[in-house]
Amino acid sequence: GKAEARPGIVELIDEALGRPDLKVAICSAATKSAAQKILASILGQERLAKFDLLLLGDDVSRKKPDPMIYVLAAERLGVEPASCVVIEDSKIGLDSASGAGMPCYITFTESTRSQDFSKAKAVVADATKLVLADICPL
Repeated sequence: GKAEARPGIVELIDEALGRPDLKVAICSAATKSAAQKILASILGQERLAKFDLLLLGDDVSRKKPDPMIYVLAAERLGVEPASCVVIEDSKIGLDSASGAGMPCYITFTESTRSQDFSKAKAVVADATKLVLADICPL
C-alpha cells in the first residue's frame, strides 16, 4: 500500500515550515534511497524542498539510539541542541534525542505505545495533540 503520514504530522510540518524563525529538519535512520522515496510520496517534492536539512541513515556512521544524527543536525543548522525540539515515535528515537540534549515529544505507534517514554517532554497518541506554539513559542 501507499505510505501515509500519521495524523497531524503534515499539518505540523506545514505550520513549522511557515514560521521564518524556525529551522526544520528530518533525521531518519532509513537509507537515503528508501527514505527519499517514502518522504516524496508522503510529503511531495515541493514540501520536501522547503526543509532546511534532511539527514538520513547513510549520512551518519552510528544509528539511533546513538545521538550522532541529532548532534550533526544541530551543527549543520547552526543551532544549540537545547534549542531544538524533536518529535519521535519510539524509545530508540527518544534516547537518541535525549543523548543529544534535545527535548523530545513522543507520538507513539501501536508497536511502540508500551515503551518507556519517561524522558519525553510529552507523550501523545498522534501529532494532532501537539501545538506548535506550545512546543516552539514565538
